[in-house]
Amino acid sequence: MDDDLNDPRISAYRPQRRLILPAPPGKRQKMSEARRKALRAEKARADARATRLHLVGLTDAAVIIAGLVLAAVIIMLVVVVLSRH
Repeated sequence: MDDDLNDPRISAYRPQRRLILPAPPGKRQKMSEARRKALRAEKARADARATRLHLVGLTDAAVIIAGLVLAAVIIMLVVVVLSRH
């Protein structure tokens, strides 16, 4: 069977559904204490960062947009400096 790129059931933009398999039978392995501690620390760092940004009044989207604006300004400055020579 050939892959038809015009087939609406096959899309590069929509991920295909995957079968969700149940966990294998038997006792589940416990997470190590070091891994649990690392996850707690990672969550604490993420919460602290979100709090700092919220206090400044920035959401994640605002941080991304500000970064894009900064990159655009830097590119424009480089173009202006190079075009003057």
